[in-house]
Amino acid sequence: MRQASTIGLRGEMDFFRRNNNRHISRQKKIKTIKIKGLHLLLICLLLVLIGITIYMSARFLLSWDQLNVKTVRLVNSPKYGKAKIQKLLTCFQGNILGLSLDHLKKELVGIDEVRDVSISRILPSTVELRFILREPVFQVLLSKRYHIIDVEGVSLYSLSRPRADLMIIRGIKQQELEAIIPYLGELLKIKDSLDYIGYQEPYGVMIKLKGMKEEFYPGDRDYAGKISYFLKVKKLLALSQHRITRVDLRFANRFYLEFDKEVVN
Repeated sequence: MRQASTIGLRGEMDFFRRNNNRHISRQKKIKTIKIKGLHLLLICLLLVLIGITIYMSARFLLSWDQLNVKTVRLVNSPKYGKAKIQKLLTCFQGNILGLSLDHLKKELVGIDEVRDVSISRILPSTVELRFILREPVFQVLLSKRYHIIDVEGVSLYSLSRPRADLMIIRGIKQQELEAIIPYLGELLKIKDSLDYIGYQEPYGVMIKLKGMKEEFYPGDRDYAGKISYFLKVKKLLALSQHRITRVDLRFANRFYLEFDKEVVN
């Protein structure tokens, strides 16, 4: 009987111990869930407060008079596009932080003389525009005006008088200008001797030199070398007594001449 009673007490004790352990474990879980829930609520409240603070700060900054644009600094601005720039800038006023710089850049690059532009905010109230301009190389004579052209064939502006530092192109069409541009490198080598440039099918680029009556058709390459060679041969063969009108230099090791029948005395 004693042995059975002992076994019964142990069983009851094990039962109560297991039951108590389950109760304690359940209480810990409930406490953990409550703690996690409280932490999550605090984090959400903190994020809401941060969001409200950021919103109020941004609203204040965007309405603060001290951040309104007062100065626009132009670096390397285009000479003939200043009026367009000033007109554009009148549409971009107000708070410096609220300016749409991408939109402003798109509008400025649309000006013919401008290749690119970088825009910087200098707080509190200055905007700096730093321009990269297209480089003019030709001036095309059309309707008594000289249209200034860059290396890509873009028309930048027009003048009533020619510029002394640019090569003159005469009597061409738009597609012929596009055919001349690839030979810019060759033309620059004889730039100081050029009177003007033209184009004629099927010969291609035509060159008129200062102080000379001949028209030269140099072909695709070595403009300076071909013309120099012809001038030497001209002296040796006494060709100056003939009124030469055209010199075709397109072919290797030979050239063809066109001249008036009249002989110069």
